Amino acid sequence: GPCGLRYRQNPQGSVRVIGGQASPPGAWPWMVSIQFFTYPNNRRYHTCGGTLLNAHWVLSAAHCFKNKNRVNQWRLIFGAREVLFGSNAPVKPPAQERFVEKIIIHEKYSSRQEMNDIALVKMTPPVPCGSFIGQACLPHFKAGPPSIPQACWVAGWGFLKEKAPRPSPVLQEARVALIDLDLCNSTEWYNGRIHSTNVCAGYPEGKIDTCQGDSGGPLMCKDSVDNVYMVVGITSWG
Repeated sequence: GPCGLRYRQNPQGSVRVIGGQASPPGAWPWMVSIQFFTYPNNRRYHTCGGTLLNAHWVLSAAHCFKNKNRVNQWRLIFGAREVLFGSNAPVKPPAQERFVEKIIIHEKYSSRQEMNDIALVKMTPPVPCGSFIGQACLPHFKAGPPSIPQACWVAGWGFLKEKAPRPSPVLQEARVALIDLDLCNSTEWYNGRIHSTNVCAGYPEGKIDTCQGDSGGPLMCKDSVDNVYMVVGITSWG
């Protein structure tokens, strides 16, 4: 089926993730909650976001799996708006739970330099698309970096405040502006830590941002030609 289509969305302009708003059910059908699974109490803890690419694969951030790269330590939740931190209850429809079969970390990932922070996660069994589960679009292989300026979106179940005791149970969304890499790399900002393969997004004045627990989730921009959302980045650091 087609990728990058939202099933429901908040009215445009309601731009009130930190500084974001709760997203309606089905708003971002490719959002995946990647949850750390503990034995013997069988509890799941939302740790990172991910993006559903197709029935078998999820895109996320490599740093999510640092020192936690055994497949039996993870569960994937699809089609959820709300995730309960530390739950051992079965997932309720329309959400679906899957096991992890394989974790592939980018071969040139560097945690020290925060480069190539990309992971692919293979699930088992495959997940079908449905009314709340859909695939994301990726840019064309030769597309190059996204154009700036442009307003895009981030989404995640991460912390709503920096020192909150646990992540947000309800999926949050926020509009963010893509920021020129030279500005992002200036001495007042990240002072040269941004690489040419990074995408910088947010607001110079702050207030709207991703936080812990949003890692691995998508940065999504609307393609003006095809009118679908493209995943142009992965929440990594900052």
